[in-house]
Amino acid sequence: MEKINQKEWLYLVPVCNERVKTSEEEGGVVLLVPMDSPLDFLARHLHGEYRKLRLDDYGGFAWSLCDGKRSVSEIGARIKERWGEGAEPLYERLLTFFLDLRRRNLLDFKAPTEE
Repeated sequence: MEKINQKEWLYLVPVCNERVKTSEEEGGVVLLVPMDSPLDFLARHLHGEYRKLRLDDYGGFAWSLCDGKRSVSEIGARIKERWGEGAEPLYERLLTFFLDLRRRNLLDFKAPTEE
């Protein structure tokens, strides 16, 4: 993806990696990331087929809104509706969260018109 400015990120649509499963555990959202690399052999043997990534309330809510249709801006608006000023600095936090998930190959972005 080419270099884009912060305002342009708001129009992109986050798309979850279809291989990542979601689970509710201990009152929060947990992402179940498959451990299928040959290097994961020992971890898979000790911990099972999935690596667990626990999300906080904001992250779990944001992840649940990543349906491949809503933009970052639309997801941010829903977070703002739910948590108000408690979500600030909203878009800095949201973009940091999404970019971290992208770095881990758990989601990617598409342009609003892509199908």
